[in-house]
Amino acid sequence: MNSFLRSMRSLFAVATFFVGFAIVGCDNKETLLDVDTPDGGVEVERSRDTGEITVDVDE
Repeated sequence: MNSFLRSMRSLFAVATFFVGFAIVGCDNKETLLDVDTPDGGVEVERSRDTGEITVDVDE
């Protein structure tokens, strides 16, 4: 009985983890350009959902 409760708790913890990950999700972006130089870098990404383009510049 004790091992059954332990396995059910583990199953519940794993299911909760996956549901939380599915709700939070991740960014659906694709990298269009990624340039790294000694002085910094430029990264251009496009959102696959909205088509919005973001440019990140590191100096």
